[in-house]
Amino acid sequence: MGFAEQRLVMDLLAWAGNVSSSVLIIFVNKILMNTTGYGFQYATTLCALHYMACSVSIWTTQALGGVKKVTLPFADLLLFTATANLSIVSLNLSLMLNRVGFYQIAKLLIIPFVCGVESVWLGKVFSRSIIASIFTVVAGVAIVTITDLEMENNVLGTVIAAISVVSSGMQQIFCRTMQQKHSLASHELLANTAPAQAWTLLLLGPFLDRYISHAWVFNYDWNVPALTFLALSCACAVGVNVSQFMCLGRFSAVSYQVLGHSKTMLVLLGGWAFLGDHVSLKQLAGMALAVIGMVLYGVASSQKAAVKETKPEKQALLGKGGSEGRVDIQVMAGQKAMGMAGKPREEV
Repeated sequence: MGFAEQRLVMDLLAWAGNVSSSVLIIFVNKILMNTTGYGFQYATTLCALHYMACSVSIWTTQALGGVKKVTLPFADLLLFTATANLSIVSLNLSLMLNRVGFYQIAKLLIIPFVCGVESVWLGKVFSRSIIASIFTVVAGVAIVTITDLEMENNVLGTVIAAISVVSSGMQQIFCRTMQQKHSLASHELLANTAPAQAWTLLLLGPFLDRYISHAWVFNYDWNVPALTFLALSCACAVGVNVSQFMCLGRFSAVSYQVLGHSKTMLVLLGGWAFLGDHVSLKQLAGMALAVIGMVLYGVASSQKAAVKETKPEKQALLGKGGSEGRVDIQVMAGQKAMGMAGKPREEV
């Protein structure tokens, strides 16, 4: 097998692994936590077990020399851990309290939220096409949310979904800025944060779950089928992280957007086909509008990225764009991302 064939096989494995694990974990968790399933209504403890499984995989990789050990400053680690914990706990609570379709559509609001924060906080200016796509997503999610409230009157589920959007958006922003600030790769950041999240959630999880579900996780009726789904959920969590790192840098911006859209559509279809989610015509229209908005966002952002990528190439042809120039560009981008005073607003 030649190099091209090997690369194609690895691309297919990365794509299939990321899509399957990302979609499967949602349905496994829904069955595990749902009262009609195994009733494991301990979302915080479940998150702790996920991160503990990821930590074990990271420690194993470090022991084998696959990932170097890098230490993150305590203050930044504490900030990121608190935000990421709120994100993952609220996402699992949203999945537990809401239908799968509403849970997945609500997650589409994360990108509009991130764009809004980056515009105000980091001084980014977004193109008209990106702004139009964001409004399309927001309109679609609004239709689904209003219809869902009319049908289910699930105010608590909607509030939790909103918290998950805000916390997940802030986690993405901190992830980007801290990687730039400390010159960390994504897997190096995960190697720092996963153990911290695992231990904090393990300590706080039982008490938070007791407050939310009015029952101790220690009193759960542990049985073989439930333990099987719990182990499968942890395995999927590791699979999501491993496949995510395999995908980073492997696919273009357009391909990565298509990857995300395929996961969204599979989750929506799976919720309707396997979990009995009722979808009205109005909700279907809202879902379609939100997904169309995400596709438009992917096209607009990838076109902008393609324009930016051509500039260093042109400079190289003119003899102005060696490796040192590219490093300076990356440093300047990191300074802008951290919101340094006196810098011009960045256009996206």
